[in-house]
Amino acid sequence: MTAAVSVTSFSVSVAPQPDDPILAPVSFTAEHGTVIALSGPSGCGKTTLMKAILGAVPAGGHHRGDITVHGEQVLALPEKRLRSFRRRHLAYVGQDPGSALNPVVTVRTLISELATPTAALSPAAALEAVGLPAEISSRRPGQLSGGQQRRVALARALTRGVQLLLIDEPFAGLHQQARADISRLLTALATEHNITVIVSGHDMATLESMTDQHIHLHPAAARRVTAPPMPIPIPMPMPARSATSPVLAARTLCLRRGQINVLDGVDLTVSEGALTAVLGQSGAGKTTLARVLVGLEPTATGTLTLDMEPLSCDVRGRTPAQRGRIQLIPQNPLSSLNPQRTVGQTLARALHRLNGRRHRSRDHPTDVTTLLEAVELPPDFGHRYPHELSGGQRQRVAIARALAAGPRVLVCDEITSALDIATAHAIMRLVSDVATARDMAVIVISHDMDLLKRYTAHGVVLDAGQIVARGNIRELVDTVGTPAGPSESIGHSHT
Repeated sequence: MTAAVSVTSFSVSVAPQPDDPILAPVSFTAEHGTVIALSGPSGCGKTTLMKAILGAVPAGGHHRGDITVHGEQVLALPEKRLRSFRRRHLAYVGQDPGSALNPVVTVRTLISELATPTAALSPAAALEAVGLPAEISSRRPGQLSGGQQRRVALARALTRGVQLLLIDEPFAGLHQQARADISRLLTALATEHNITVIVSGHDMATLESMTDQHIHLHPAAARRVTAPPMPIPIPMPMPARSATSPVLAARTLCLRRGQINVLDGVDLTVSEGALTAVLGQSGAGKTTLARVLVGLEPTATGTLTLDMEPLSCDVRGRTPAQRGRIQLIPQNPLSSLNPQRTVGQTLARALHRLNGRRHRSRDHPTDVTTLLEAVELPPDFGHRYPHELSGGQRQRVAIARALAAGPRVLVCDEITSALDIATAHAIMRLVSDVATARDMAVIVISHDMDLLKRYTAHGVVLDAGQIVARGNIRELVDTVGTPAGPSESIGHSHT
């Protein structure tokens, strides 16, 4: 029988640098009904390889070697035939599945619109299989957390009836129980339905527990800017410098969606120079809290103060200065970076929009080079486009863009979830250093307990939209364990 996927000495480079590949040569064979894992540091080419299996290479990219899927050389197929082949045989779930979900239709429509009678799971069964409750069917993508969007995208793929699933970073942004459940689901699809699954990730324990073959991709270009191979020892996190005058204070924040309280009486204070952790299961309300703080949930109620001044819950009620003083860094920066603009153009635009009429000071960088230096990127990165950067490099650009506003508060929503361990530590070191140097308060939303214990001093635990614990981060992690509070179900309905 022909193998499901055969990759032979395949590599990708971008002219005019053929000897500087973005994917180093790789070979492997995936048989029907097996699970293949792709791992390696950020920027090693995992996503590039997955998209090549789909029959696509980056703009300006040149490939060598062969890829055969179900007996077809996908990179040699004419465009029309390739589209037909993909519809019949392949399903791909990318790193930012939320961007591929139509924002104006419900989850029910998203999952059922591509369903086929030959699929292993019906739409309802697919939703249940990924751990989401039936009541979530009436919501739209914007009302879901990042982890819930990821599971909706996976459920959508499961109803396609295809024999090859390509899933890029499916465990990013999910708590440990959700990761275990998703890995069991993918393994069952392979063994019980003869579906071939190719999955990428950085959670080595989860990958090893579910795969028949593990392909470790090595960095393709040694001269690229990368994180150090091992994290540099870090001192204990600095406590807040001023407990009496917090930079940002939230009192009794509430948000309802229909009959559900997605936030219910949340109190939170953060102080300058300190990193405050927000823990909780997927769907506990962490991303919703982040959106309320930056003014993206106008129907939220409660009281916000920034530097002791009242702050509207609706960004439209904030002054331009207030908008710049709280900046959100999203989980997947690629979805928020314009692919048509260079890094330099993106940063220059942020400087002009948020800083153009404001007095310049040390906290308001006035040029792109200064911003790039602040996030430890060389000046020539200003000429690159987002797709030419690794995940860690894109995250640094997202941080630089946030710094353009001279913020008092950074809200970091799962910013390391799709990064390898070394790169994740490098990004968190950078955030910690920037917070100290600029007297900023930082809110860190994460499922990575080791990172939180290393870089934050205090935190809160969210469950069902309520804060159920707060205090020293090490005590929280040790007593709560998997940061969920009372609720352990991955099908929790809050965002």
